[in-house]
Amino acid sequence: MVMGLMPDDFWDMTLREVIWYNNGFMRRNKMMWDHTSSLMALQANIAQQGKGKKFSPSDFNPYSDMNEGAVSSAGEARELLESMKHF
Repeated sequence: MVMGLMPDDFWDMTLREVIWYNNGFMRRNKMMWDHTSSLMALQANIAQQGKGKKFSPSDFNPYSDMNEGAVSSAGEARELLESMKHF
């Protein structure tokens, strides 16, 4: 079984289908990392045996800080746009 998108499949897809494929791939990848990071946090907390730092799944998940730099309001988006105009 081949994982991923083969070139022949890619070129037969429309842009919308490629975007849907990518969104589905990213969603599945994030769900798998949520599961894995939960297990890693559990194992790390068991190994600590109550001593030291308590670990959370976000300590092990590469997607947990992905939206930290995202624009959160329309005003912030306008400010960012204005600053980019003068760049």
